[in-house]
Amino acid sequence: MKKLIFIIILMLGLSIGYSQSIEYTNQVTVAWDEVLPIELTDIITYQVWIDSIMTGIVMAGETDLLEYTITFTQEGEYIIGVNTKRIVASTGDIVYSDMNWSNEDIPVGATLIPFVVRYIKPIQSPGNLRLQ
Repeated sequence: MKKLIFIIILMLGLSIGYSQSIEYTNQVTVAWDEVLPIELTDIITYQVWIDSIMTGIVMAGETDLLEYTITFTQEGEYIIGVNTKRIVASTGDIVYSDMNWSNEDIPVGATLIPFVVRYIKPIQSPGNLRLQ
């Protein structure tokens, strides 16, 4: 009996330890921490990506800001990713960082509260409500 209680407590602890937020919306603004250039003349931009069953992985856009707004038009669940793009000014070489996906905290601390975005189109309310 003690083993069973221990296993139940352990499973509850593991499930609470990994929580993932689901945001129900058709528009979301994501933000991230600044990545400092290695050389002062480097050009740093951020590429924002979405991944879903409907679209696969596609770039939503590229920005030099620390936030980006995405509007969804198709119903579904979306994972958002961001990576850094560095253009070395002295050579023109382009270097990309690893991707930071919204649904996983890898590397640890990259996404403190993992999340996905789920868009469900609203349905019309019934009209012409009346007494019979």
